[in-house]
Amino acid sequence: MNNYYSLIYLSKHIKNKCVGAIYTYGYSPHKNVWEGFFQKNNEEFRLIFSADSRETAIFTDDYRNPKKANVTTFFDDLKDNLIESVHLAKGDRWLTIVFDNGDELLFQLFGNTPNIYHISDRTITESFKAPERHEGEPKPTPRESRPMPELQSSWKPKTVITKTDPKFPRHLIQPIIDHYDLEERSQQFIRDLTLKLANQMMNNPEFRVLQNGNLCLISRDNLPLDDIEVFDTCNEAVRYAYYKTSRERRLSKRIESIKPRLQGAIDKAKRTIEQLEEADKALERADNYENYGHILMAHAHEDVQNGTESVTFPDFYHDNEPVTISIKPKKSLAENAQRYYEKASKAKKRVEESRKRKNRLEDELRELKEVKQSFSNLDKIYEFDDWLNDHKEQLNRLGVLSQNQQTETLPFRRAEIDNYEIWIGKNAKSNDKLTARAHKEDIWMHARGVGGSHVVIRMNNNKDYPPRHVLLKTASVAAWNSKAKGSKLAPVIVTKRKYVSNPKGAPAGTVRVHREDVEMVEPKKLSEWTK
Repeated sequence: MNNYYSLIYLSKHIKNKCVGAIYTYGYSPHKNVWEGFFQKNNEEFRLIFSADSRETAIFTDDYRNPKKANVTTFFDDLKDNLIESVHLAKGDRWLTIVFDNGDELLFQLFGNTPNIYHISDRTITESFKAPERHEGEPKPTPRESRPMPELQSSWKPKTVITKTDPKFPRHLIQPIIDHYDLEERSQQFIRDLTLKLANQMMNNPEFRVLQNGNLCLISRDNLPLDDIEVFDTCNEAVRYAYYKTSRERRLSKRIESIKPRLQGAIDKAKRTIEQLEEADKALERADNYENYGHILMAHAHEDVQNGTESVTFPDFYHDNEPVTISIKPKKSLAENAQRYYEKASKAKKRVEESRKRKNRLEDELRELKEVKQSFSNLDKIYEFDDWLNDHKEQLNRLGVLSQNQQTETLPFRRAEIDNYEIWIGKNAKSNDKLTARAHKEDIWMHARGVGGSHVVIRMNNNKDYPPRHVLLKTASVAAWNSKAKGSKLAPVIVTKRKYVSNPKGAPAGTVRVHREDVEMVEPKKLSEWTK
């Protein structure tokens, strides 16, 4: 939605729509989303910008009443200013809206941290994201275009395409390679094809939304991928694609709020059942205890030397083979026999309780699997909401929902980054408690070589690592909560909790890391990822 070719048409549309309009209001209705409100003659409309790197987009939409209570507003200094011009940087994804007072709104539509900057006197006075880092910085400048390099024999088809046209939409490269069988083609053929497709996107585009939700300006004749719909304008196509992917993302987020807990409950039930299947061994021990009691009672009339800790008698249950039985030296043989009878009775009760629990857990496991099956068929948000309402009581009973868990005051901060629970230590003692409570498969982090908070990503006993974007975001939080927070880049230790130990006698918060990876990240506040 934010490739350079689509921005060419979007910038023209936004220019036609916005020039002569007055900026009236701007706020963030959702995380990573900015909505600007404009008025032109008697028409009111919105300009919507998504700063989510997974779905960066900008487009206009119809007016609807904004929410004005309990929201964060942006760029209030531009209120009632008239838009004089709109332009797209040559060869780069910077879109600029220029106001009649000389100020600008500069939209960064690329990278991992898309943003909006209010520029006054060539200085950033406000930004949509990370204002504490950007305010006072000079106005960003577009990257300069480079001449097309000569072909090199070592280049693969993807490299030929990107070197020929760095602006070429990345999500279309592999489909083009597959469709045109470019692995078997010459580099000159690939370069000529790239220029041909770029020319078609520039001069004769089709605004297609593909089945996977991506935007495609290449015609069906040149790239016959299945599409959902072809639109008259790029703005209409981007708006449709954004709302479609946004709905899917919200559904995915809701699904991910339940899915790990549901799978965790299933895995826990399976593990417990496997453990309970060992109960029959306890029954064998119970039989042995009872036999020992009988053997000791058969010899209860005999005297035993004081201080004796074991006796050996014929085992009349096994062809009178000698058997050695441990006894309590201060008890008689009859008293020791009674002790073995009691142990046998307790062991049999435990076996019976284990069998009952195993049967109950097997019923719960079947129920959990049925819930998971019904859960896997959801593909719309309203279907998820209906499903959750129908199953909430059941999920609570089965221990899947957090409402079924005892609440407590934690000695560390708890937050969430992209649906993963995060723990952040407050001080040295808090760090100790955090690390002690973390599961061995949780991801443990700490800024390398400096003091700071222990940070954990909860993995629900999952032996895998979380997605890399979650890992890097959390590492940036670990860097911020350390003495390296003022650095542009900081090294952060990343490892599993099971590779972290507390040396005996060491001060609070001190650990020894036995195996580690290191990520270089830019320190960022937790609020950067939880807005």
